Amino acid sequence: RVSKAINTEESALERLRGKLHETLQKARVEEVELSMAGESETAEEGTSQKDDEAEESSEEQEGFSQPLSQQSGLTTHFSQKDDARVVKDRKDANKVDFTNLRPELKSRSSDRAEKKIRQDFEDQISKLAADVEAMSPNMKASEAFDNINERLKESIADFDQAKANARKATAAYQKVKNTRAKRFNDAFQHIDGALKTIYTDMTKSSKHPLGGNAYLSLDDAEEPYRGGMKFNAMPPMKRFRDMEQLSGGEKTVAALALLFAIHSFRPAPFFVMDEVDAALDNVNVLKVCNYIRQRSGDFQCIVISLKDMFYERSHSLIGICRDVGTNSSRTMTLDLTKFDKNEGKEKGGQKRKRPSDPEGSRKTRSSSDSATKQ
Repeated sequence: RVSKAINTEESALERLRGKLHETLQKARVEEVELSMAGESETAEEGTSQKDDEAEESSEEQEGFSQPLSQQSGLTTHFSQKDDARVVKDRKDANKVDFTNLRPELKSRSSDRAEKKIRQDFEDQISKLAADVEAMSPNMKASEAFDNINERLKESIADFDQAKANARKATAAYQKVKNTRAKRFNDAFQHIDGALKTIYTDMTKSSKHPLGGNAYLSLDDAEEPYRGGMKFNAMPPMKRFRDMEQLSGGEKTVAALALLFAIHSFRPAPFFVMDEVDAALDNVNVLKVCNYIRQRSGDFQCIVISLKDMFYERSHSLIGICRDVGTNSSRTMTLDLTKFDKNEGKEKGGQKRKRPSDPEGSRKTRSSSDSATKQ
C-alpha cells in the first residue's frame, strides 16, 4: 500500500512537472515575459532544489527502478536529469517569481476551482485579443515613421538653406535700399540748396534785393519713397501760399528755378526751352534772360520765343521759313556778335563784351516771326 501511494504521488508530481514544462514552453513560443526573482533568491532556491532532487533521486534508486516516463506518457520531464531541456526547465522554474500572484492562485485548488480560474483567464485573454483586433494596428507604422522622419530631416535641411538664402537676400536688399536712400538724399539736398539760391537770384531786384524763397519738402523723411514731395515758392514781399494760388508768371519763374536746380546736379550740355516766357511780363522776362546769360558759360541754351527782349540779349538768331521755290523749309542764321555797334548804343556808347565760349546761350524765334523779320 505504501509503495502504491508513493507511486501515485510520484505520478501526480510528474504530471505537475510536465504541466510546468508545457507552460514554460508555451511562454517561450508565445514570447510571454515571466516575472523572474532576484539572483540571490534564485541561487538559494536553486541550491535547495538541487538538494531535493538529490534526495528524490537517491530514493528512486533505492526503492523504485521503474521510470516514471512510462506512467505519464510524456516525452520530457524532470526525472530525466541528463536531458538539456529538463535542466533548462528546472532552472527557469526556479527563477519564476510567484510573489505577484493572488493568494487564491498560490494555493492548490480543486479541479472545479482550477477550471473556473482558467476560464476567467481565457475570457480575459479573449477580451484583450478582441480589443487589440478592434484597434486594427498598422503593422507598417514603424516603416512609415522612418520614412516620415527622413523626409522631416530633408525638410529641415531645405528650411535651413532657405533661411540662409533669405538672410543673404535680406542683406542684399538692405544694401540696395541704403544705397538708394543715400543717392536720393544726396540729390534732394543738392537740388533743394541750389533751388533756394537760383530762385533768389531770379527774383531779386533793386527794390527787392533779398529776392524770394523756394524750398522742397518730403512727406516722409524716413522713407521718402512712401510719400510725395512738396514744392513751395514765396515771391518777394508775398506771404506763404500754395503753388495753385500763384500767378502764371510766378509759377513759371518757380518752375524754371526748379529746372535749373535739377540741371545743376547732373548738368546736361544744353537746354531747349519752348516759349517758357509766354506767361511772363517784361520784368520777369528780363530776369530770366539775365540769369541765362550768367549761366551761358556752363551750358548752351536754345530758346524758342516770341519776345524781343530774348532776341536782343541772345548771341545768335535762327529762323525757320518756307521756301516757295522748293516747297520746303529753310533755315536762316544771324550772328549777333558782329553787331557790337547796336550794343554799344544800349550801353551808353560802351562796347559790349561777348563771351569767348562758342557754346554760349542761343535764343531762337518762331518761323513766322523770322519770316517777318527777314
